[in-house]
Order: sequence, then C-alpha cells, then structure tokens
Amino acid sequence: MIFMLLSDPSSCRAAKTVSWFVTFVILVTTVSMLLESLPDFNPTPAACKPWPEITLESCRPRPGDAFDYIEAVCIGIFTIEYVLRILLVHTVSYRDIGLPAKVGPVTLTLKYAMQWLNLVDFLAIAPYYVSLSGLYQGSTGALRVLRLVRVFRLLKSPKLRDGVDMIISIVGESLPGILSVFSLTSIVCILFSSCLWIAEGTDYSVTYQPQLYPRGVYVRPTKHGYGEEPTPFTSISHCFWWFFVTATTVGYGDEFPTTALGRLTAVGTFYAGIVLVAIKLTIVGRALKQSFPQWNGQVSSVSNPR
Repeated sequence: MIFMLLSDPSSCRAAKTVSWFVTFVILVTTVSMLLESLPDFNPTPAACKPWPEITLESCRPRPGDAFDYIEAVCIGIFTIEYVLRILLVHTVSYRDIGLPAKVGPVTLTLKYAMQWLNLVDFLAIAPYYVSLSGLYQGSTGALRVLRLVRVFRLLKSPKLRDGVDMIISIVGESLPGILSVFSLTSIVCILFSSCLWIAEGTDYSVTYQPQLYPRGVYVRPTKHGYGEEPTPFTSISHCFWWFFVTATTVGYGDEFPTTALGRLTAVGTFYAGIVLVAIKLTIVGRALKQSFPQWNGQVSSVSNPR
C-alpha cells in the first residue's frame, strides 16, 4: 500500500528505503540553505551600480541559480510525498494513524492533516509556493525562516520520535513545578532589578557634560571609580535583561554594575540564579528518572525484536 510505504518505515524494506531517501533530501535542502547564507555564495549582482545610482533592488545580494534549482526539486519531492499521503490516508484504518475512534473518510483525512508532524510537512512546503505566487509582499526573511521547519521532519524517524515523545512527557509532568519556579524567578527578578536600579540608576547630575546633556542625565561611577558616566540602568525594567543573563550565568558583559552596592547585588544574583537553576534541574531530573526506564525498554524492544 502506497500510504504505508510513505508513512511507516518499519512496514517493509521499500518503506525504509523511501524514508532514507526523504531524509537525504531534507539534509540536502538544509546544507543548501546553510551554504546559501555564506557571502561567497550570496554575491552582489554584477548589474549593481555605485552611488548615486545605487538601488536596493539592483544591489541586494542574491544566491546563485543552482540553489533555486535544488530548492525547486526538493520542494517537488516533498509536495508529491505530502499530497499522496493526504489523498490516500482514508484507505487505512484509524488505528494506523493513531486515532482513538473510528471516523468517516473526510474526518479521518482532516484529523490526519492536523497532526503536528503533518503540519510540519505543510509548513515545510507552503513558504515556497507563497513566495512563488507573489502574494506575499513583505520581507522574504520570514519565509526563509519557515523553511527551517522541514528539519523537524527528521523526527518521523521512530527512534527520534520516541525520544521526542519522552521529552514532551517529561516537560508535561514537570510543567507545574517549572511554572512555580518561574513565578518565583519573576519575584526575585523584580527584587534584584530594583536593588540594582537604586544602586546604579538614581544619581542624577546636571553638571556631567552639559553640552551633550543640557537637561542632566543619570550617572554612575566609571569601572575604575575615577570618574562618572551615564548609567545604562535607567529603570527597573531596563535591569531585567541584566538580571536574567547574570542569574543564568550567561554573562554577556554588555551591562555590569560599577558601584559597591551594585556589585553586592550582583553577588546575590549569582547565588540566587544558581539556586533557581538547581531547583529546575531537580524537577526535570526527577521526571526524567521516572520516564527514562520506560523509554529505554521501548527502544530495546524495537531494536531487538523476538
């Protein structure tokens, strides 16, 4: 049956071959997209003229024609595979596609099309036809991002899909605890952001570079403490970014305290962040400990059938 050939790699050797072929096509489109973003493969057109005759349309960098051909062929393969599955799904039992109860052919087709992996398939091909039709007049960047959705088609592999199902189960079990920790994190964020703003963002000066700031500006000490500089922490909400990159130990370093009280606040944020991360890891780890043995048993039974 053609539907099982396209949708169930474990049904026969030919279905596994089709699955590997589709996976290869996905990898080809992904590599093509990565190469297309490189400046060497995305040159400025030869027709681009220098200023003052320069225009956006004539000088916007464009990938080579080879990438368009690869995109067209791969999208054609994806389209044929997707359309055949949608048209033929009514020929199989509702159990074969994971539905809990028997339904009519039209409802069966609609429910199958609305399954999340099939929505991924649709989103993988839709941007190409939207851009080809000319209906979308906005930036092509958004459509290009949607092309990345096709990478998720790799999750149709049974082993990968079982792993994803386990992760979804873990997140679902841990969600109440994670939400509680998130609420606690929000409170801690406001607390430490307020302390940092008081330490770094409430000293107003009308004498600091009056030619640049004729009406005054909030200042703080410089990094070495020998002068003043405008503070980046102009409000409590401006301090939120600093709190999260500090509490999660990311530490971009684009904003940092320079006052003694501000640095003490940063030390408190370090330790609060470690505690909050540890709580979340404990919640997720407990759910993983409960779900992993079951998942491992399923994988072993598939890999070593009797």
